[in-house]
Amino acid sequence: MNLTVEEALTVFPFSKARLVAGEKGKSRKIKAVNTMDAPDVVNWIRAGELLLTTAYAIKDSPDELLQLLQKMNERGAAGIGLKLGRYWSQIPEVVLDEANRLHFPVLELPFEFAFSDQMDALFQAEFEKSTKKLHDALEKQMRLVRFTLQTEDFSNPFRTIADILAHAIVVFNARGQMLFNGSDWPAAEWTRQWPWAPKYEKGRTAFGWFCRIPLMKEGECYGFLIVIPETGPIHPDEEGLYHQAAEVLCYHMDKFRDGRHTMAGYRWSLAAERYLQGRLSKESFVEQAKTLGSPLLSGPFVAALAVPASAGETVQDSPPSVQESLRDIRREIGYHPILGAWESHIVEIGDGVLFLFKAQEQPAENGNETFVRLLTECLNEALGSPEDAKARCYVSKVKREITEIADAYEECREARRLGRYFGVGGAVVLFSDLEFTYLFSHIPDEAMKKYCRHLLRPLTKKDDEYIADFYATLEAFFASEGQIGEAAKQLFVHRNTLQYRLDKIGELLGLDFKKVSDLLKLKLMLMFKHLLAADKNGAEGTAGSRSAQKRS
Repeated sequence: MNLTVEEALTVFPFSKARLVAGEKGKSRKIKAVNTMDAPDVVNWIRAGELLLTTAYAIKDSPDELLQLLQKMNERGAAGIGLKLGRYWSQIPEVVLDEANRLHFPVLELPFEFAFSDQMDALFQAEFEKSTKKLHDALEKQMRLVRFTLQTEDFSNPFRTIADILAHAIVVFNARGQMLFNGSDWPAAEWTRQWPWAPKYEKGRTAFGWFCRIPLMKEGECYGFLIVIPETGPIHPDEEGLYHQAAEVLCYHMDKFRDGRHTMAGYRWSLAAERYLQGRLSKESFVEQAKTLGSPLLSGPFVAALAVPASAGETVQDSPPSVQESLRDIRREIGYHPILGAWESHIVEIGDGVLFLFKAQEQPAENGNETFVRLLTECLNEALGSPEDAKARCYVSKVKREITEIADAYEECREARRLGRYFGVGGAVVLFSDLEFTYLFSHIPDEAMKKYCRHLLRPLTKKDDEYIADFYATLEAFFASEGQIGEAAKQLFVHRNTLQYRLDKIGELLGLDFKKVSDLLKLKLMLMFKHLLAADKNGAEGTAGSRSAQKRS
C-alpha cells in the first residue's frame, strides 16, 4: 500500500473519519493496516502501519494510550484510528496535544462501519491507484516509443520528453552547460556540485526531490537528464521510465540539429554541398534555396568550419575516427544554449562540418562586429579550451548574399591553412585576423627581405638585447591596437617607459608614430618577419613551406 493519510481520508467509508490531531503529519505514507487486539500490539507495529482500534485493551488507562502513541511514532507508524462510543467517549486532551507536537495523525473512526469495511476500501483504493499508475506508465512508454520512431521534424525534443513524463526536466551536456531547464529551481542549485559522476543518482535538496540519469551511448557520457517529480519523492515504479526517457533523449540528441534528418534539411545540405563543389550553378542553387525556404535569403550570415582535432592536413590524411567526431561536433555546437537557438544550416563537406549561422540583429553601431564577437565566445564555450578541444573552428567574415557561401567557405579554408601554417593558437580562428597575412603571403620572399633590410638598416649596429627589446616593444604596441597603457601592462613596464622606447625607435628608424603611413611601414615589417620565419621553419621541418607551395 502506498496511500498517504490525506489520500485515505478521501476513500469511502474511511472518508467519514475525522482527523482530530497531528494534521501536519497527514502526508505520512500508509504501507499497511493493523488492528489492536492486545496491550502489547506496539511490539508488532512496523513503519508505515496504520493502527485501527476500539482502545478496549487500554480503556481504563489513558496513560497507556499516550505511551502507545509515542512508541508508534518512534517506530515510524502512519497514524492511529480510534473508534469512539463503546469504550471511550472522547480522546484525552493530553493525547491530542502530544499528537500535535509529534505531527502524528490521530483519527476518530466512524462507529457505524466495521474495521473490515474500512480496510477493504483502503486496499481497493490502493489497487485502483496502482492500476492507474501502471496504465499511466505504459502509456508514457508507448509515447516514448512513438517519439523514438518518428521521422518528422521536432523543434524541441526536451519539451516533448518533459510533456511525456509529465514532470519538469533539466538537461545538461557533458561540459556542464544547461541545454534545457523546465524547472523553477535556480541555475546555481544545479552547478554547485559539478562535475557529476556518470552514474544514476536520486536525492533531495531544499527545493525538492530529483532524479539524475547520465545520457550514455557506447560507453560515452553525452550529458545528464534530471527529472523533478511534481509531488513527493521518486516513485520506484517510474525510475525505469526515467531511464528509458534518457535513452530516447540520447538517441534524439544525435538526430536533432543534424540538419539532414529531415527531407528539407537533407535537400538543402545536398544542394549547398554541390554548389560548393562547383557541380551546381549559382542560379539553380538560389532557386532551390528559395524553394526550401532558407533563412539565409533574408539577411547576412557567417560561416564556421569545424574540423575534428584528429583530422589531418588533408581529407586523405584523416583517420576513420574523424567521421565519428563530426557527429560529436554537431551535437556540441547544435546544443549550445545560444548557438542552438539561431537559424542555421549544416553542411558536411570534406573532413569538416560547415555551419552557416544567420547573423542576429545587433545595435546598428558595430553590429556585425558584436555578432562575430558573440559567435566566437559561444564557439569557444562549445568546443572547450584549446588544450582539451576535440575540434577547431575557422570563421569567415560576414556575408550578405546567399551566393557568397562559396566565398565564405573559401575564407574558412584559408583561415585553417594559415592558422596551421603560422601556428595560431585558440580553438576558434577568425579569417579577419589573418586577412592581411593571406594577402601578403603571395609576395615573393626576396621582396619581403629587401623591404625589411632597408627599413631596419639602423638596427644592425645594435646588440642582441636591444634588438630583442625592439621587437617586443613593437609587437606589444600593435597587439594592443596602439593603446600605450595596455601595451605597457603586457611588457610589465610603466607607460612613460614604453613611450620613451617608442620615441627612441622613431628616432632610430626616422619614423613618426603619429603618422599612419609610418605605422603601416612598421606593421608590414613585422608581418613580413613572421612570414619569413614561418617559411624557414616550414622548410626545415616539412616540405610544406610557403615557398614550396609557390613553386608548385
